[in-house]
Amino acid sequence: MKLSHWTGSPERRHFAVLALASAVLLLGAIRLGDLAGYDDAMFAAEAKNIVRSGQWLPLIMRGAPAGEHPPLFVWMQALSFYAFGISDMAAKLPSALRGLGVVLLVWWLSRRLLGDAVAAGAAMFVMLATPYFLKYSNRAMTDVPTTFFFVCAVCCWVQARRSRSWYLAAGLFTGLALVTRGLIGFALPLAFAMDYALARRHAPESTFGTAERSYLLAGLLLALAPLAAWYAFFLTSVPGFLAEQRRWLDEQVYGGLSPAWRRYTGAPEYIWMLAKSYWPWLPAMAAGAALAIRQRRRELHVLLCWAGAVFFLCAITRSRVLRYMLPAYPAFSILAAAAIARYVPRAKLSRALDWAAPMAVIAALGIVTFKPPSHHAAVILPLVQAMPSGERPWVALYDEGQPRWDEANQLEWYGECIPKLVRSKEELRNVLGRGEIRHIIADRRTYEDEIAPLPHLVRARSGHLVYVRLEGPG
Repeated sequence: MKLSHWTGSPERRHFAVLALASAVLLLGAIRLGDLAGYDDAMFAAEAKNIVRSGQWLPLIMRGAPAGEHPPLFVWMQALSFYAFGISDMAAKLPSALRGLGVVLLVWWLSRRLLGDAVAAGAAMFVMLATPYFLKYSNRAMTDVPTTFFFVCAVCCWVQARRSRSWYLAAGLFTGLALVTRGLIGFALPLAFAMDYALARRHAPESTFGTAERSYLLAGLLLALAPLAAWYAFFLTSVPGFLAEQRRWLDEQVYGGLSPAWRRYTGAPEYIWMLAKSYWPWLPAMAAGAALAIRQRRRELHVLLCWAGAVFFLCAITRSRVLRYMLPAYPAFSILAAAAIARYVPRAKLSRALDWAAPMAVIAALGIVTFKPPSHHAAVILPLVQAMPSGERPWVALYDEGQPRWDEANQLEWYGECIPKLVRSKEELRNVLGRGEIRHIIADRRTYEDEIAPLPHLVRARSGHLVYVRLEGPG
């Protein structure tokens, strides 16, 4: 029986059934698989250290303060651990919940901007059926929570067209985005500034009074205050914080690229990545953006500013990773829905959603029931299981001289240990010679060449790694 045969408004049914599909898929999928080393295990280990120590700031990783990223997402995970215990599922739960929030808010925002509940259902379906978004909703990472705060901030900004006090809420959610992921959060004030400038071009000057400017200034202060407080804490409490921040910014944001001409290729690289991955919605999204520009639809300008600001900040930075653009994906989904609603008759679109919504529930149930779990820590788990209970030893990790932060992060998350990443043979020999660190994990060749001649006990072998405990005086 078609969904339209049921009682009630078809638009409300579309929303309710798609919300059910979203909850089943996003919350059910967190049981599938363990945590990858980048960056899932790092955030989870920092949250676990909060629970173990009760210390919320500074975040601690590998026995030292961690100042590379703001703390809000790790705090979310720590609260999840307090509520549900320390586990992979609890580590993923904050992302999954906020992924669900993104899908629900896309419906509200698209209904507000497009003025059509059927089109809003289409936007909701597009968001739910975007594989890249689903992938990171099932990861213990900051990308989807940041996207959630972006949508919240834009919803409040749109509401401010009716009541200026909503600027304060937009500023608050902008501040939360900044202390979840950091620099990409500055796309929100940039987008709002562009949208505000466009609004002033098409409205009388009298509509922009002193009260509005006061709310805007207060909202800006609310946006910057949380990040400023975090920086102030580290500057006054953690020696060497500025040097660490400069190193991180050089590696991730404004450092050199090889070859040097790649400094200017960020925009085409991101366009190419989107062209390869944003299917089947890319044509509809492009058509929606063209409609918003050609028809000068003032209510959709905020979507163009939103997506454009995120794209701009991603394109000018050193790192070129598509997931950094996830905060723009809700704007993409609403633009795609605008085009779909423009070219598909409303009655046909409603009937299509009558079938698509329940099929989404069936697909979600099938995925969470039958999809095989992914195993990222298969090599590390046997090693941490062989570690002594009741201790939290330092463990030196050397893997062919590679900077294996992923393995180090998984060691700290899954094991009760403090990993020290050793990145050269000379450093490893110094570690072995001093004898201060008795627990060593090394690749098999290094084990045969450097460790086998020493008095030791092999505690575990897994994949290409060997875990030993050095014997003798130390």
